[in-house]
Amino acid sequence: MVTIDLNGEPAVEEETIVNIPTSNPPTVGMSFNFGHEFSEFCHRYAYKEGFEMFVKSNVIKKEYKDKGVSKIGVGDLEARPRMMELIRLKCKKGGVKSSVGSNVTGCKMFVSQKDGELVIVSCDLNHNHPLSPDCSRMMVNYRCIDGPTFDRVMINERGGVSISRNFGTQLIEKGGFDNITFNKKDIRNAIAVERRKTMFEKGDVAGLEEYFKSQRELNGNFYSSIQRDGEGILKNAFWADARSRGTCKYFGDVISFDTTFSSNRYRMPFAPFFGVNHHGKSTIFAAALISHEDTESFVWVFEEWLKCMGKPPKGILTDQDRAICSAIGKVFPGVPHRLCLWHMLQNASRNLGKLVDWKSIDTLIRTAVHDMLDPDEFDEAWCLVMDRYNQRGKGWMQDAYDNRRQWAPAYNRGTFWAGMSST
Repeated sequence: MVTIDLNGEPAVEEETIVNIPTSNPPTVGMSFNFGHEFSEFCHRYAYKEGFEMFVKSNVIKKEYKDKGVSKIGVGDLEARPRMMELIRLKCKKGGVKSSVGSNVTGCKMFVSQKDGELVIVSCDLNHNHPLSPDCSRMMVNYRCIDGPTFDRVMINERGGVSISRNFGTQLIEKGGFDNITFNKKDIRNAIAVERRKTMFEKGDVAGLEEYFKSQRELNGNFYSSIQRDGEGILKNAFWADARSRGTCKYFGDVISFDTTFSSNRYRMPFAPFFGVNHHGKSTIFAAALISHEDTESFVWVFEEWLKCMGKPPKGILTDQDRAICSAIGKVFPGVPHRLCLWHMLQNASRNLGKLVDWKSIDTLIRTAVHDMLDPDEFDEAWCLVMDRYNQRGKGWMQDAYDNRRQWAPAYNRGTFWAGMSST
């Protein structure tokens, strides 16, 4: 069975956890080696009691922080379990403290690293919800498909059996729901993974190129481009099918470019170009996979847009990313650039949300960006918030205000903010 490693290490293969002997409860002072030993202990205890445990937060050692290691780092700068000073584990159903005076309890554990081992320094085994040991086998951490069952599932899949019928067959063979450790979604995901393995058995980049080639053979208007580095490794990819290119001719005057979507296991953000059609619905014009969110990569993507669509847009909406803004100035000079309102409000919440007066600040910010259409009125409203809540000088509000003046022409500063749209 594939288990979820609480240490963040790759998942390990082992026999179904049903056959693992029950474990003693965690106590302060227990120590474990990194990797499988600690993960196995946590899974055994949680499975026996009937709940799921996960890593709630962790603290990186200062010596690694100083080297640039972070939770979103890549390669040598990626945070590893051995670099953690403190790890906090928590029950998935433990709840959160949502209000002052809330008496939320839940299984939680603090683990510290000492002399190369993980040591439990604090432990609370109380729960504020019912435990379900009889249902542990169907919890996300413990659901699994054994080898023989998986082989039969794939045989049925190659024979053209639908997923629903495939699952029903396994259900009958095992004698009912009480004897299975997976659901229909697990069958669907397992088949999807196997399909991807078959598609990309020659390598992910080669598989992507073959897919692009097959799409061009189906329709000559399919556009694609792949950028590699000096060693032949994929850097960026851009593509647009015939339907999207045709749609762009009618609705591509104003486009939105967003890099905040999920990344794959290579941590390459999916970056779509999209707009709004005559029904007021979002529509995709093109998409890209980007290895690095820097100016060079965005310049390449925007240049491919020009090659694909034949002309620049009349307006573009993005988030508040300096690399994107720089690339737009180089590839789309003179094209009006506006910031997405949704991203701006998210950034405001992220940067100012911990302030005591955040609710009042949030109300005033929303009033400024939604209601103040005149540039002078907007300036006055924004500056009023900065002055009233001591946000002048350094800080997100001042930076956002300065960026508005830097990026927007003097005659168009008002619409740089008041004309922002939600994407």
